[in-house]
Amino acid sequence: MVSVAQFSALAPSAPAARLAAADVIDAVVGWAPDDRIEVIRSGFPAGVVAHLAERMGWTKERAIDALKLKRSTVLRKIKEHRRLDTPDSERLMAVMDMIAQVEQMVTRSGAAAGFDAAQWLAAWLDAPCPALGGRQPSDYLDTNEGIQVVRGVLAQMESGAYA
Repeated sequence: MVSVAQFSALAPSAPAARLAAADVIDAVVGWAPDDRIEVIRSGFPAGVVAHLAERMGWTKERAIDALKLKRSTVLRKIKEHRRLDTPDSERLMAVMDMIAQVEQMVTRSGAAAGFDAAQWLAAWLDAPCPALGGRQPSDYLDTNEGIQVVRGVLAQMESGAYA
């Protein structure tokens, strides 16, 4: 597991960015709020987009579209092994948090064996959602308010209040 200090010390060079991207997806969810804010402000290595996409079963391009990232900017930053800006990093963190939210929901239900929360979330984000008037949850990932709406719908699903 990557610590905040290890993550912050990583230069966005190719090997370090790949290491950070692979490890940080699981690590950041458990960090303290101040540490998470520090990481968001310093920016995720752009390569995290590709690793998150792979974990979710999406293409890199689908992740860029779903997260409402600027395609040319993200692809350039990936190629140049640079970090994302704060708003883009915030959206990545939100999706990582949603994966953790789904994992916790399924664990609490007692049916976690063999369940892949990241892949389930990707499919759910791309499907029309009755609770959102038939819109796809991924349509809401471009604002903090929209992200809160999506997280609220996930919480309603667990409570049985989902419509």
